[in-house]
Amino acid sequence: MRGTNKHFQSLASRLSLWIIPLGAFILIAVLSANYFLSRLLLDYYVENLTQTTASATVRKIETIFNTVATSADSLSSIVSTSDTSNPNATNNQIHQSIKSFINTNTSIFGMTVALEPHTLIESFNDYSPYYYRKENKLAYSDLAEKNYNYQNQAWYSKPKLTTAPVWSEPYFDEGGGDVRMITYSAPIYLADNTTFAGIATADIRLSWLDEIINEMKIGASGFGFILSKNDVVIAHSDKSINLTQLTKGEVEPDKWQHYINSKKNSSAVHFKSSCSQQAATGNCRFAIQSLSNSGWKVVIVLPEKELTEKINSLTTKISIIAVIGLVVLFIVVNFVTRHLTRPLNKLANATKDIGAGQLDTKIPEPVRNDEIGTLTDDFSSMRKALKTYIAEVQETTAKQQKLESEIQIAKDIQMSMIPGAGNAVITNDDFQLYALLRPARSVGGDLYYFQQSDTMLHFILGDVSDKGVPAALFMAKTVTLYTRALRDKLSPGQTFTMMNDLLTQNNDACMFVTALCGTINLKTGVTVMANAGHMAPIIHDIKDTREHDIKGATALGLMEDVDYPDITFQLDHKRSIVMYTDGISEAHDKNSQQYTDEKLVKLISTFDTNNAEVTGKTIIESVDDFADGTEQFDDITLLIIRYE
Repeated sequence: MRGTNKHFQSLASRLSLWIIPLGAFILIAVLSANYFLSRLLLDYYVENLTQTTASATVRKIETIFNTVATSADSLSSIVSTSDTSNPNATNNQIHQSIKSFINTNTSIFGMTVALEPHTLIESFNDYSPYYYRKENKLAYSDLAEKNYNYQNQAWYSKPKLTTAPVWSEPYFDEGGGDVRMITYSAPIYLADNTTFAGIATADIRLSWLDEIINEMKIGASGFGFILSKNDVVIAHSDKSINLTQLTKGEVEPDKWQHYINSKKNSSAVHFKSSCSQQAATGNCRFAIQSLSNSGWKVVIVLPEKELTEKINSLTTKISIIAVIGLVVLFIVVNFVTRHLTRPLNKLANATKDIGAGQLDTKIPEPVRNDEIGTLTDDFSSMRKALKTYIAEVQETTAKQQKLESEIQIAKDIQMSMIPGAGNAVITNDDFQLYALLRPARSVGGDLYYFQQSDTMLHFILGDVSDKGVPAALFMAKTVTLYTRALRDKLSPGQTFTMMNDLLTQNNDACMFVTALCGTINLKTGVTVMANAGHMAPIIHDIKDTREHDIKGATALGLMEDVDYPDITFQLDHKRSIVMYTDGISEAHDKNSQQYTDEKLVKLISTFDTNNAEVTGKTIIESVDDFADGTEQFDDITLLIIRYE
């Protein structure tokens, strides 16, 4: 049939036609993804590098600024609180404090205390002792004796005017330290905190910023520079630019706008734009980070060209290697697929007959010890196992049907032992009763029983440990013993004592049952109950709902010679007793949360009905809604008695 089919195509040919184009597609996709991901990673790497470099530089500068500012603030505080009754002592203290701060903080180039004439010390006119570093020593200069006129200097007049500490713009301190520097000025006030008394300053040489700029390693051609608040270049790799003013006309419009935006807020600004002539052709990454205490800007410039060239070169080499590999793959796949799939043709012919139901068809012997050989052996084993399985399924089906029939008979027998076969409703002038037993499996271990004799209503509700057939047998024994106690007219406590002694005997499986047992005098409402390790019943009427504690003893069947006391109480008219097993309180939802006794009590307290059946069905509906279809692992039993 295959020979006459003009459209027949071998598996080997199909594999080759699929694998080679698919391999080419995957190869192109991988190369494209590699290129674009490399560009994305490049963008991330370049942006992150510029950001981290700018942030690290800012942190380094701010650390120096903060320590210098702290020293100047401390010097201001010392001077403002000094004892000025002895001018000479005050003068010596100021000199010693200045030298001490400079020696302690190596970042400080120089410091001075410039006083307002006749204010802090009335006998002093102009006063400004200045100490600064020179050739690894402290040099001294009295700014009050020179033509320096310190009161007109910006580092003195500006904080005096603003009444707040300020950082100066970069300047060349001619007549003082004779270096490029910036100055932090902290105002000094008298004890009343309102009278200006002078300025305490701390200077920083700008040459250390050149060192920071030179230490930046940002690729092969990246660089950075620092701008002051007023757009003055403070430090640049090209030192000829230092202390020059940056103007709008010298910068491209988009870059200038980004720079202006960075001045409007303190957050960092990152953008990509064309490189300047100094950097390179193509695009560059820019990062502008602000110094919080001075308004300075650290600008980082990183060209992308040097990195994209490496990516393009690597992509080209990978593409060449991939094309060569694709050609080799085509030759190898074509040869290998034809050689490996030859035994499959023989196996396919044999399996046609097996698929048609001819299980006696012989499978060809495997020619190689590989997956195809294993498949051949597996088909042979499958043929034999399939014949055996069909026979076993027929036998198992018959046994299963018989077992299901026997379990149904056992369930019918178990339910016939309790009144109402698991669902009882009684309504008369003396009382209402609602009872429900719903096993978690085909048969279960919960039980209830009731019987009216003259004016007495007898009842029991219990929960056997374990589930299934063993629990059902123990439940049947428990019900039988209870009916015996009714015949012997035993009280609830005596009933449990007798049942416990007999259930304990020969109880090798250590099974037990928790139960509540009681009688109600339908004329007087006097109720006598006993408890064998079970949950307390719930007493309910329109005005009140509560758990009624019935003092008792251990569950039935655990140990011999246990006495169970009779607990007597008055059950008023129109009041109900609700008894239940833990299949209700421990019912769980999809999140394994339990229904709980508290939820049940709260639910019952909302009832205003005088119908026991309605109350019972509402409780069961509430539990089912809570479980929301979740499989339950415990029997559910409910017994409600309303005394009319």
